[in-house]
Amino acid sequence: MVILFRYLTFSVDVAHAFVHKALESEDKRMKTTISVPIETSLFIQLSDFLRSEGDKRDPVEMISVAIEYWLDSADWKPELIQSEDQSAGYLWKEVFLPSGTEVRMAYKGANHRAKVVGDKIVYQGNPISPGRMVNLISGTSRSAWRDLWVKRPQDKVWLQAELVRQQCRAL
Repeated sequence: MVILFRYLTFSVDVAHAFVHKALESEDKRMKTTISVPIETSLFIQLSDFLRSEGDKRDPVEMISVAIEYWLDSADWKPELIQSEDQSAGYLWKEVFLPSGTEVRMAYKGANHRAKVVGDKIVYQGNPISPGRMVNLISGTSRSAWRDLWVKRPQDKVWLQAELVRQQCRAL
């Protein structure tokens, strides 16, 4: 069974539900396909690349291989996932922490973690400010810029919040 979406525009949820319904009603042994439009120039680039490398596989088959590769990689490469509005994030003075940023504080041998979700920092299920977070964890008044470390979606390593602030001021 071939399902063509070429001339209709569906939301991802509608298309997903439609395909799952079609799969449920078919014989499980039958391989189904779906037509997904891609830019002609991209398809030609793929065909030319395969030909130049001496790969005799059908470019259409390689698109499925590429999608499978992406799916295998996406769970350990969070930068591949765009699960939220890319403009969402928490503005902490002059430092913008995009949604998905992890926030960490080490205190008395334990790591306490929070995450930027949408436009809020969420710690233990509740929205919180950076200053409130460090004071809650330590039970005293402390500097969040000194005690918090952040790892934004594009960062490979944890950075002290004060360093991130200095970088923002230098821009």
